[in-house]
Amino acid sequence: MKLGLENISRLLCLVGDPQKRFPAVLVAGTNGKGSVTALLSSMLEARGLRVGTFYSPHLFRINERIKIDGEEISSPDLDGTIALLREQFGEAPFTYFEGMTAAAAVQFERKSVDIAVFEVGLGGRLDATRLVNAVMTVITGISIDHHEYLGRTRASILGEKLGIARPNVPLVASLGAEYLVEKARRRCQELSAPFHSIRDEVEVESSNMDSRSIRLDLRTPVRSYKGLMTRMIGLPQVGNIATAVRTCELLARYDGSAGSLEGAAGRRRFPVKAVREGLARAFLPGRFQILPGDPRIILDVSHNEESLMASLRTLTSVSPRRRNVLLFAVQAHKELGRFPARAARSAREIILAPLGTERGAKAADLEKLFNGSSAPGGAEIVTTASIGAAVTEARKRVREGDSLLIFGSHLTVEEATRHL
Repeated sequence: MKLGLENISRLLCLVGDPQKRFPAVLVAGTNGKGSVTALLSSMLEARGLRVGTFYSPHLFRINERIKIDGEEISSPDLDGTIALLREQFGEAPFTYFEGMTAAAAVQFERKSVDIAVFEVGLGGRLDATRLVNAVMTVITGISIDHHEYLGRTRASILGEKLGIARPNVPLVASLGAEYLVEKARRRCQELSAPFHSIRDEVEVESSNMDSRSIRLDLRTPVRSYKGLMTRMIGLPQVGNIATAVRTCELLARYDGSAGSLEGAAGRRRFPVKAVREGLARAFLPGRFQILPGDPRIILDVSHNEESLMASLRTLTSVSPRRRNVLLFAVQAHKELGRFPARAARSAREIILAPLGTERGAKAADLEKLFNGSSAPGGAEIVTTASIGAAVTEARKRVREGDSLLIFGSHLTVEEATRHL
C-alpha cells in the first residue's frame, strides 16, 4: 500500500485531468461508506441523472468498482482504459487503487455523467479519490480500523478522514459521539465549509426490519418521509439511509451556489418520488445479504469490531441464537475486542477458517481467542483447514430453519460463495 497524491496527480494530469470535468460526491468513513454510496447513487439515478459510481473494494469482480447508472464497466472498456494509463505513465509504476481511480475518472468523463459518487478507499487525506471535483463530502461512522495507517483513536482516524473536506464545500457527517461532531464542525469552520450533522438534523421517527426489508419514517429539516423502504437490511442501514437522504436534499439545495450539476438537478427540493424509488432499488452485495432458500445463508463483509458486533445484533434480531451458525475468517491484524465473546452468546456453533492469504488469521489462533472469550454454555467452536472446508462443515451442521452467517472480510465472502 502506498499513501500519497503525487502519483495519482501526475497520472490524472497525463490523461487531461478528467476528474475536473464532472461534479462528484466523496464518501469516506470506517463503516457504512459503501452502503451510503450505493443508496446515494440509486436515489440520484431515480432523479433522472446519469450517475457514475466508484466502489472500493469490490467483492466478486473488479468491474464492480466502476459503474454508470448501475451497470458495471465492461471488461473491454476497463482493459482499454488501463492500457491507456500505462501508455501515458510510462515506466513509472502506479498502484492498483490509483489505476482504478484514474480509470473511473476517465470513464465518467467519456460517458458524460451528470454526477459521480466516489467511495474513499482508506482514510481521506492521502487517498487517491481526494482529487475529484467534490461538490459535497460525506463522512459515515468512525471506528477503530487500519490503525497502522490512521491512528489508534477515533479522533485521529476522523482527522485523516476529514482530509476530504475542502473550502466552501458542504460536509455531511454521521458521527455518534459529541466530541467527534465538534471536531468535524471546527474543521469545517476553518474551511468555511457548511457542516451538517445527521445526529442533529435527521430524526428516525420509526423503523422496522425483517429478513427482507427495512421500513422507516424520517424527519429532516426539509420534510417528513413516511413509509420509506429498502431491501438493504442490517441495523446500521437506518443511519446510512438517513445520511444518504439528507445528502440528496443538500445536493438539491446547494447545486446552484456550488456550481454542480449545471442545472441537471436545479430544483431546490429533491423529489420524494426519487427518494422512494432510489431506496427501494438500491442494492450492494455482501451487506447482510440473505440468499434465497432454507436454511438461510447470509453474506456480510463486516471486518472490524464495530461492524462485526452490528452484524451479530442484526442476526439475533431476525433469528434466535439456537438457530444460528457462524462461519468466520478475518485478517490477522484486526483487533476483535468484544466480538468473540458476543459471537459465542449469539450462535449455537462457530466455524473458524483461515483466509487464503498471507495476512489471514490462522484458525488455531482464532480458536484460542474464541475459547478464551467464551463463557460456559457458549457456542461450540470448530476449526477447519480452509474456507471451502468450513462451508462443507457448515452444510453438515445447519438444519431447516437455521441461519448461517458467513462474515469477517470481503475475502471471506468472496471465497465462501465459490463453495455454496
